[in-house]
Parts: sequence; structure tokens; C-alpha cells
Amino acid sequence: MRNLLLIFLLNIICQPCGAVELPEIGASANVVMSSADEQKLGETFFRQLRRQAEIIDDMEVNEYINALGHRLASYSDNPEQSFRFFVINEDSINAFAVPGGFIGIHSGLIATTRDENELASVLAHEIAHVTQHHIARTIEASQRLSLPAMAAMIAAIVIGGMVNPQAGEAAMMAVLAGNLEMQLNFSRTHEKEADRVGMQFLAGAGFDPHSMPKFFERLQNATRLYENGMPEFLRTHPVTTDRIAEAQNRAEKYSVKSPNDTPFYHLMKAKLLVLTTDNLNNLLTRLKTMLKEGRYRDERATRYALALTLLATKETKEVQEHIDWLLKNDSDRVVYRLLKAHLAWQQKDQNGALKIYAQALEVYPHNLQLGLDYAEKLLQHDAASKATAKTVLLSLSTPSHPAYYRLLAQAYQETGASAESQLALAESYYLDGQTALAVEQLKQARQQKKLDYYMASRIEARYNQLKQELREEQEATLNNKQ
Repeated sequence: MRNLLLIFLLNIICQPCGAVELPEIGASANVVMSSADEQKLGETFFRQLRRQAEIIDDMEVNEYINALGHRLASYSDNPEQSFRFFVINEDSINAFAVPGGFIGIHSGLIATTRDENELASVLAHEIAHVTQHHIARTIEASQRLSLPAMAAMIAAIVIGGMVNPQAGEAAMMAVLAGNLEMQLNFSRTHEKEADRVGMQFLAGAGFDPHSMPKFFERLQNATRLYENGMPEFLRTHPVTTDRIAEAQNRAEKYSVKSPNDTPFYHLMKAKLLVLTTDNLNNLLTRLKTMLKEGRYRDERATRYALALTLLATKETKEVQEHIDWLLKNDSDRVVYRLLKAHLAWQQKDQNGALKIYAQALEVYPHNLQLGLDYAEKLLQHDAASKATAKTVLLSLSTPSHPAYYRLLAQAYQETGASAESQLALAESYYLDGQTALAVEQLKQARQQKKLDYYMASRIEARYNQLKQELREEQEATLNNKQ
């Protein structure tokens, strides 16, 4: 039964649902759920997912995966569709898409890919599920649910599939309602369609379409290596020998392209290895051995991972050696400047670290990771730097990121702007899926005396908006329990 439910997960999350003939744009799909509603559903799901899963918030990793995803999506026939790509700290090999263009990739899947073409093939497949509106009929069948209820259901299914299958199955059963066989019949058709359309995206973006069937076939052949007998990706994306053969035949229409990975593929894969390991000391030993014996695919990535691991384990003596090698054998990159700043900070050279940050921001003024790191260090430094930290944060493009608003709240608080601090803190709670805490912060901010008209209006408007969303979430929770 669990395998069937996991396949149903595909129909909810990865969009392989709907009639064999897809509805025309403006027909069933858009009547049932508008683009604005899809976006709201995706955003609500993402906030709820933050409460239950470890989303990797590293800005550099996010920048890379979003750049890759948007490069592929730019070749779709639906340029108005927005996308947000994110990575979950999860060893299993899987990826999924939800309405609104939110596409999640497990860190285990990225680690399993051998080159950027393979990673791009998975993203292209998920993008195709979104652009082909495979979610339309599922939404139509579940239109009795409110957006918060659907978002909660999807989040429960995603989490259930990762860490608690029983919880995921319970969430699925609430909407299953005898519809499983119909969904299974549709899934094979739409998986093949996602393969076909995804290949078009791959070719258009300069990647090798052959990488898609090759990656799926490699996962299928490796099932005996997994304790549960099958990678999660194959459970949620049913792959048959016929489907692989069909995808291979389709790929033959395209010329074979040799792998040409961007440097950031290897660097970010290396960083993910450091961010997701549960034993830094063991990783440090492995990386040193790999470097000594020359057992690596990309020496830059190996040295970069080694430098990150040394810093994480507070062993700073060898870090400069690797930074020097990277700067000599590669071009100037933000990630290397951040290594230099982190090393100086750990070595108690705070003024030197702040100088490195300031100089780097002159070269890379819009880099979010650099700006947030610099502001955080300024807030830790001395009283004179607090105002500078606030200036740096406000100069950044406002991201939908809890860490940004937490730092902004701290900067406002340090400079005596308590109302602005509470407004920013409320935003961080909201983005973390803690709507009740966000409303409470705004409630306290409303009670402050001597608020100017502009600030009072901002707080009041946001309070009323989030209070309504909290009411909808509470109603959805109540209905799901009945």
C-alpha cells in the first residue's frame, strides 16, 4: 500500500495528474485555480515546509540552484511562470514540484549526480511538470479544500515521504477518496510528457538531453545498493524499461554534447557536502586523503570543501594554503573572498575581516551572502558599526528569507528603532511558517506609543493581513482534524 501512496505523492506534488489530453490554457486548469492562487498556494506550502523540514538557506547554494533552474525555465513556452528552487537537507534521492513553481531538490539527489547535465535533467523534468499544468485535475478534484488546507496537505505528504511515512499516508488518505487508480493511469502519461518537454528545455539551455534517460537508468540499475531497494526518486517518479527506452529514442534526435560543467556546480556540490555531513572530522580525513592521492574530479572543489571543513572544525592553520591555491589557479570568486574573511575573523583579526568584506562588496555589491555576512559581523563588532550594518542590509534587494529579516530586526533594535525591529521580526516569523508569532509581534508593535503615521499604517496593514491568514490556517487545521 505504501508504494501506491508514494506514487500518489507524485500526482499531488509532481503534477502528473489530469486527463491524457491537457486542458487548454484558460480552460479547466485556470478556472479551478488562477495563477495568483497557485502562487499563494506555493508560498503557503513553502512557509509550512520550513516548520517541518531543514531547508538549506545557504545563499550561495540557493543562488546557484536558482540560476541553473531559471536558465532552463527561460526556454519554456510559458515565460510568465515564476519559479523558486530550493534544497532540502535530506539524504534520500528525490525532487518535487508544487503549484506556483516551487521546486525542491533533496541534497542527496545533488550528491548522486555525476555532472551538471544530470542535475539539469532533473530540474528540467520538474519544470516541465509545472509548465504543462499537470496539477490541474488534482486541484479540480480537491477544490473543496482551502488554499491553507491544500498547502498543509502537500507539506504533510512531503515530510511524510521523507521522515514519517505513516504521517504522510494519513495526509494522503484525507484526499484519496477512491481516486488512486485514475491518478496512477495518468501518471505514466505525464511522466513521459515531462521527459519530452524537459529534454527541449535541456537542449535549448545547452545541456545534453541524453543525460535524462542516462540518469534515470543509472538510478534504476543501482536499486540493489539501497537499503529500501529503490531510490525515493524512482518511487515518486515511476520509471519503467519502456519509458527509459522511449526517452533514449527521443534523445537520439539531439546531438550528443560533452559534459561542460560550470565551476559552481562542483563548488556548490562540495559546499553541500560540508553543510550536510554529520561528522566533520571524518569528512576532514576523507578530503585530505582525496587531495593527497589525487582522487577527485575537480581539485578546486576538493580544496574548497577542505578549507570550509577546516574552518568549521576550528583548524585554521592550513586554510590560507588552500585559499592561496584557489586564487592562483582559479578566477576571483565571492566564495574565495568569504573564505578569507571567515579565516581572518576566526583568527581574531576582526578589523581585517571587516576590511575584506567591505572591499569585496565594492566588487560584488549585490551579493546577498556577502552582504548578510558583513552585516552580521558588524553587529557583533562594536557600537559604531551598528548603523553601518543597518545601512548594508537596507541596501540589499529585499529577499524572501527569514535570516535577512532576523538580522534587520537586530540592526533596528541596536539602533533604537523598536517598531521597525518588531515589524522585521514579524516578517521573519511569517516566512518561517510561524504566523501566530508574527501576529503577536505586530500586536505588540501596534501598542507602541509615539508611532508616526507612516509606521503605524504599515504595522496596521500587515497586522490585518496576517491576522486573516492566521484565521484561515486555523480553520484549515480544524477542518483537517474533523
